[in-house]
Amino acid sequence: MTTHGTSPASGPSASGPSASSPSVSSPATPDELAPDAASALDIIRAQRHAVRDGFEPDTRVLFGAWGVAWLVGNLLLYSTARGSAGNTPAGWSFAIYFVLLAAAIAVTIVHVVRRSAGVAGPSSTSGAMFGWTWTIGFIGIYLIMTGIMNAGANPEIINLGWSSLSCLLVGVLYLAGGALWHSRVLYVLGAWIVLVGGASTLAGLPGSFLVMALAGGGGMLVGALVSHVREYRDAR
Repeated sequence: MTTHGTSPASGPSASGPSASSPSVSSPATPDELAPDAASALDIIRAQRHAVRDGFEPDTRVLFGAWGVAWLVGNLLLYSTARGSAGNTPAGWSFAIYFVLLAAAIAVTIVHVVRRSAGVAGPSSTSGAMFGWTWTIGFIGIYLIMTGIMNAGANPEIINLGWSSLSCLLVGVLYLAGGALWHSRVLYVLGAWIVLVGGASTLAGLPGSFLVMALAGGGGMLVGALVSHVREYRDAR
C-alpha cells in the first residue's frame, strides 16, 4: 500500500509567519519622540502664558499710565517754573499734574482689581489690597505735605517734597508689586524710580522736575516698551 505524504504546498508556509499573526511594532526612536516632547512643552508654555495674562497685572498698562503722567506733568511743572519767582510752577500746571496722577492711580486700581477678580483665595486679596494701597499712600502724602505747609515751609521745600515723596511712594509700590508677582521688570523699575526720586532733590528747582520727567516718566515708558517686547517674544 502506498502512503501519500502531505504536500509541502498544502501545509503551513515554512518561509515565514502566517497571515493571521499579529505584527509587532518597533519602539519609537529618540528622534521620533523629540517632536512630541517639544509640542508638549509648547502647550505648557502657552497655558502658563494664558494664566499669567489673565490674572497677573500687565506691567505695560501700569508703566504706560504712570510714565505718561510723570513725563507730561513734570515737563509742565518745569516749563512754568523756569524764570518764575522762586522757581515756583504755575498753579494750573500743578492742577494738571495732580489730575494726571489721579488718573494713573485710577488706572492702577481698576486694572489690578479686575485682574485679581478671577483669582480666589490669598492671591485675590493680595491684588485688591495692592491696588488700594496706591490711594492710601497718596492720601498719606497729602496729609504730610499739608502739615509741612502749615508749619511754614518755603515754596522750594514744598515743591521738592511733593515731587520726591510721590516718586518714592510709586517706586516702593513697584518694588512691592515685583516681589508679590515675581516680576523682575517691575522690581527693577521700582528700584530705579526710588533712586530717581532721591536724586531729583539734589538737582534743586526747577531741575528736579526735569529729572523726574525724563528719568522717572521716561524710565517708565522704556519699561513699558521692554515689557511689550518680552510679551511679544513669549507669545511667539
